[in-house]
Amino acid sequence: MSHGNSHDTRQRLHDEVYQEDSPSRQPVDLDSDEEMQAPGRKDTRVPGFGANPIIKTMYEDKTSGGVNQWTDESRGQISKEAADDQDSAAIKLFRIKDHGKVGFNGDYHWRICRVDVQNPLLVSALAPILKEENVHLDPRSVATFREPFRPLWFQQSKIVDLFCEKHDDPLEPFLKLFVDILNELFRALSAKTAKLRQSELTDFRTAWTLFPRDSSVYSYCVGSHILRKVDSIEYEGSRGNGRLVITCKAISFSGEGFYWSKGNLIIPEFAGNKPIRELGCYPFKFHNDKDSITERLTARGRKVLDLQGVAYRTYNGIAIYEADRGTLRQNVNGRILIDAWGYHKYHLNMGQREKNHPATEWMRDRPEDNNSNGQQQRLSAEDQVINESEMLQKPDELVFMNEIISGFSLKIKLWCQFFVEDIQPMTWNCEAYSQLVLDEEKKDMVLSVVRSHNMTNGTSTAMQDVIADKGQGLLVLLSGPPGTGKTLMVEAIADRLRRPLYHLQADDLGTEVASLGAKFQRASKMASAWNAIILLDEADIFIARREPRDVERNGLVCALLRELEYFSGIIFFTSNLILRIDSAFNSRVSMHLVFSPLAREARKKIWHMFLDRLSQQRGRISEGGVSDESYDESYAMSLDDKDIAQLALWELDGREIKTAIQIVHTWCWNNNYAMTLARFEHGIRMVKPGARRSGEGGPALYSD
Repeated sequence: MSHGNSHDTRQRLHDEVYQEDSPSRQPVDLDSDEEMQAPGRKDTRVPGFGANPIIKTMYEDKTSGGVNQWTDESRGQISKEAADDQDSAAIKLFRIKDHGKVGFNGDYHWRICRVDVQNPLLVSALAPILKEENVHLDPRSVATFREPFRPLWFQQSKIVDLFCEKHDDPLEPFLKLFVDILNELFRALSAKTAKLRQSELTDFRTAWTLFPRDSSVYSYCVGSHILRKVDSIEYEGSRGNGRLVITCKAISFSGEGFYWSKGNLIIPEFAGNKPIRELGCYPFKFHNDKDSITERLTARGRKVLDLQGVAYRTYNGIAIYEADRGTLRQNVNGRILIDAWGYHKYHLNMGQREKNHPATEWMRDRPEDNNSNGQQQRLSAEDQVINESEMLQKPDELVFMNEIISGFSLKIKLWCQFFVEDIQPMTWNCEAYSQLVLDEEKKDMVLSVVRSHNMTNGTSTAMQDVIADKGQGLLVLLSGPPGTGKTLMVEAIADRLRRPLYHLQADDLGTEVASLGAKFQRASKMASAWNAIILLDEADIFIARREPRDVERNGLVCALLRELEYFSGIIFFTSNLILRIDSAFNSRVSMHLVFSPLAREARKKIWHMFLDRLSQQRGRISEGGVSDESYDESYAMSLDDKDIAQLALWELDGREIKTAIQIVHTWCWNNNYAMTLARFEHGIRMVKPGARRSGEGGPALYSD
């Protein structure tokens, strides 16, 4: 007899292990050597139960209400003696008609659908072996296995090895019976899979045999190699529209510790045979370049160990984030903050739910929370070292480190999951500060005050407010016309001090008085955790003089002023207003720098700066990032100091100068033109049709 397919194609094919009269299973330490116990429970079975080394076979008789009825070989009513015989049998088999297999004489093949192991010695012997399949057996209970018998398939060789070791042992006859049953169950399956494996092929219905528990499974997704440990397997869906779901484990970082997280890999149903390496995921042992992949994934795992705290990095790749319509992907190119702890605390779609999710299994016990409010603390530097040391004690497991880690994109202002291999070290703009077109003393004063506030954290006792925790923030207002360098100044200072810049717009805080306070507090707490400088750009709506008739906006100003009273970080405001700033806001700012329209000499410096930067480029960079070394940059730049002096006559702001250079440069690249004064002046008129040169008539460039 052989093990065939299920007669009910609607049946979900999954491993089921039942223990009659057994206590409910409790979570256990899968790495512990202790057997699962039922405290205080006694074995109430009659003496001699399962003691006879025989197999008793039961046959499907009829179905009542969807429940199978069984009879023994006699096909008659079971007598008391027959019932006692069943109880004494070491193993009971349950067979059903296999409607897919009919003999020449019209008789159905009777296949095994269930195996009951009643002998306590045999159950005890199988328990440690099947524990590797997450099957926990209690010797005081009957162990019941149902088709497709996956735990038995994966542990068959170990059970056979145990039988070979038990010569002249009381357990030998019982193991012999069980091994014979395994041979019948898996004879056809073993022959089929062995033939397919010789050609490294599989079919869909036997693909599950490729994935024993705790084996390594490989997949490739979004440019990342992925290695997981198999936890369980299950077929879902109906025949013709099914899929094999492989539940896997990866090592993830929660912000507090490393733990085994679970997720699914899917193999959609396919017809016929398929090369194993063409599956969406397949056993790692079939990979052609295991050594190289192992080395790469180990390096990735070590990289994660350095990202346990807040880490300021650059990123260029796909990021994953949660939205109302589900999980989305977006290309992110810019600066990010790796902050797994902050992700769980501040991300609106996460929080406490994930930390306590049953699909997570901690690698080590976390310390009990000592805070009365139940909030977890960020890892200290010492805790990070401990985590790293513990992980490095298991170097072979670094390959299972999750390919993504949580953080915040400063560019798109979203909490995201970032692919570890696309995270790169910071590249600082060291020249930006020196290129600021601003009075040197003013620049130095602002830089010094910001640096000093960073050192004292705004808590200098010399100028402390009378009321505790008030007035400790550094508030700097930069006002003036557009394009005069206000935003650039904040960016340059942040890079000079090597601190993150959290760039906010009015829309990020909203226009609802009721929610503005909470949003500002959330932003300030995040910035404090990151040691970041906040820039509230174009803040006119919050700082303009209040008007009696504009009650709604007045409420916004009041709400922000209240928050600023207890703000202790560093925040820059930029505004195009100069004379219409609210007096209450003016009284709270620490410094107010007024940026005037650019003078001719300032414009000349900016022209030189951008053109010099353009000349330093090597090759032609198209929108796709393709370099064209055939273009002669020195020939293309047909400008001298006199030409630049003429360009500086045009009353443009810094942003307009930069845009004009970009447009003319692109135009000349595409047509292989030289960049001449005439072409730049033509570009200026395209950027700003109303532009005029100094001394010419017409409306002023900036008017009140």
